[in-house]
Amino acid sequence: MKKRKSYFIRTFHINGVLLSILTLLILIRIPFKLLEVFLKHETSTFLADYSKIMTRVLEGFSSMLDGMIALSAGGLLILVVPELITRIAQDSLINWVYSIWVSFRLRRFLVRQADHEGEGIFKLQQHNKSIQKSIIDIRNQNIMYLVKLPNDVQAQKLILDTKDILREEISSHFPDYSFSNFEMYKHWLRINGTK
Repeated sequence: MKKRKSYFIRTFHINGVLLSILTLLILIRIPFKLLEVFLKHETSTFLADYSKIMTRVLEGFSSMLDGMIALSAGGLLILVVPELITRIAQDSLINWVYSIWVSFRLRRFLVRQADHEGEGIFKLQQHNKSIQKSIIDIRNQNIMYLVKLPNDVQAQKLILDTKDILREEISSHFPDYSFSNFEMYKHWLRINGTK
């Protein structure tokens, strides 16, 4: 029986994009709000008409930004809340946070820089782009780690050459779990661990 990707794995990248968009929109919204407050409290009669016009324009932009912020936050909540409820009911929120933290830590561990062997820049870019999609899902009874294989054969070989190192790295983080060998799963390389 093939193990399917968990909800956490399927929504992880989407959640990251939504969180980035939400953060960017909030950072854009803050200066608009400050400028709006400044223009509303402008006392100069010379700038009064200009202030009124600019205030209306800024209020229009602000309401548009507020709508986009609400959509992003709503989308993020719609995707995250089911996972949180499932984790609370069947697993642990600590495992959810730990899954996120270890995913980023393993990504940093696997990123390659150019070395003296003259590896092609394109090959390294493909490798690193693929590594940025790797993810680990930690549960009380099992762990699943997936790393996307790039389409380029040479970049794929870089990932396949690091399988043993990666398996040891994951095993060292989770000594209570026994891990299978890496196996191909569609365009992903997967390793499973059970307690």
